[in-house]
Amino acid sequence: MTGNIIVMPGSARLDLPTLQAVAGDFGWTVKVAGGMPQAADVQAVLFYRDALGSGCSWLDAVRRLRLALPEARLVACHGLAESIDWPELCEAGAFHALGLPLNENEVRKSLGFIAQALKRLDSSTLNALG
Repeated sequence: MTGNIIVMPGSARLDLPTLQAVAGDFGWTVKVAGGMPQAADVQAVLFYRDALGSGCSWLDAVRRLRLALPEARLVACHGLAESIDWPELCEAGAFHALGLPLNENEVRKSLGFIAQALKRLDSSTLNALG
């Protein structure tokens, strides 16, 4: 299962070498985008809210990304001291969240959740066709 993970760090500092190493274990590549990505074959978008504009709220960021990339798994990367309304973000289309600074084990779990979701999607698609 090959694909891409788009990272939109905004003002957040992400440990890209760790993210790249873990993504590589799943057969994925990591690409950093400075703005709204227009990419096909995106497995996930890891983002910080201000990557979509200064003053952008978490909810606005999720909504904008969901519109632009309806199939991507959206992973909010937030500071541990930041308050986020997870039920609201989830309802808007967020798939998961990671605390900053990134922890390798948490990144592995998050990407594992994405991989499992993609396997279930592939399985259900095959069942519908067969």
